[in-house]
Amino acid sequence: MTDKVLLAQQTFDLNQCIAIALEKNITVDKAELDLDNKNLDVKSYKNERLPNVNGFTNLYSNFGQSQDIFGNNARNDNFNGTLGLSSSYSILNNGKLRNSIKKAKMELEASGQDLALLKREITLKTIQGYLNVLLQKEICKSVDTALLFAQHQLQKIQKSTDLGATSLTILYEAKANYERENEKNRQAHYTIDKAMLELEQIMAIEPDQNFEINTELQALSSLPESNYKSSDLYASFLQQHPGLKKYALLNEALQFDQKAIKAQLYPTIDANLTLGSFYFNNLTTSFGRLPLFNQLQNNFSQQIGLTINVPIFNKNAVKIAVQKNKIQQAENVKQLELEQLTIKQDLAKQLLDLDNYQKQYKLATNILEVTKKAFELSLKSYEAGKISIYDLNTSRSNLLTAESELIQTKYNTLFTQIVVQYLSTGDIKL
Repeated sequence: MTDKVLLAQQTFDLNQCIAIALEKNITVDKAELDLDNKNLDVKSYKNERLPNVNGFTNLYSNFGQSQDIFGNNARNDNFNGTLGLSSSYSILNNGKLRNSIKKAKMELEASGQDLALLKREITLKTIQGYLNVLLQKEICKSVDTALLFAQHQLQKIQKSTDLGATSLTILYEAKANYERENEKNRQAHYTIDKAMLELEQIMAIEPDQNFEINTELQALSSLPESNYKSSDLYASFLQQHPGLKKYALLNEALQFDQKAIKAQLYPTIDANLTLGSFYFNNLTTSFGRLPLFNQLQNNFSQQIGLTINVPIFNKNAVKIAVQKNKIQQAENVKQLELEQLTIKQDLAKQLLDLDNYQKQYKLATNILEVTKKAFELSLKSYEAGKISIYDLNTSRSNLLTAESELIQTKYNTLFTQIVVQYLSTGDIKL
């Protein structure tokens, strides 16, 4: 998606933001280039099964004299050359090429899992950034309401003070409270701008006033409680995790590589074919006496041969290479076990966090309801002259805190639910 499209569209939903982040991320582009490189490796190994063909020619002259076995000196000036084609083809390589091709294919698929892992990380960052913007916007609404209330109270007290019914102390406290709420409001809007900038940076787009996200998230209207079974989720996490697939593929690649290495212990057979001719002209008997094309035709020859290589002693190079291969396989197995352990531990932490957030959300909902009632009573008591403006401001501040904590807990719960769902199924459902 181009920047022009970004400027034209007004709002983006979560899936669109993820698509843009994946499309414009430079690291993804680099990973895709690496994938293209691995694909060329596969083609290169496949091409090794084809015969090679080379053309050759050379022209040269000799000048001077030479002595024969009888001691006679004679001029040996000549002009000659050769022309031909040569080809070779591997008849027997003990499966080295076949296993090298399979190894390259496994490494290609492993690189594909690296790309999938990178896209997963970018997707999770985008989800987090997107929800953070929504979180800050919702908190800002509460702060805006608190500012309006402080402004309304200040206007009422100002009028009352002008009539001489309210002391200057109460007026200054109302002004001070309004300025405090004004600063909170400024900070809340700054936090939104910062969250938007972070999301734009994740999506790799230039900051622009036309960029906005869709705030109508259906999942926020009703936050259902999630009950997951740890064992089922663990199996799903293992099945979906690209890192595990990557190390499994790399181990397969190493197994094929080991077979290719061991193939060097056995004889190999190559077929050779040479077609060619030569030209020779003794310059001492006049140049061009023997026509070039006639000689090339008369001297045309063909040679077919087999080259058999029998390994006898290779300084234990193959043995050491096999041992290194086995060590790499063992390292991959351990890495695979470590990844599985990390996944299990992360899953346990996420489920614990999710359970905590869900309980916290229920408590925060109850706290907000009680705090609202307390504020309503405080407002009536203040208007009746039973409590001071300090008590009223404290009650209003407690309400803002309760609202903010509930909003924060709601988004923590939603984000954790999305992460668990995405990592276990690969889907994002909101």
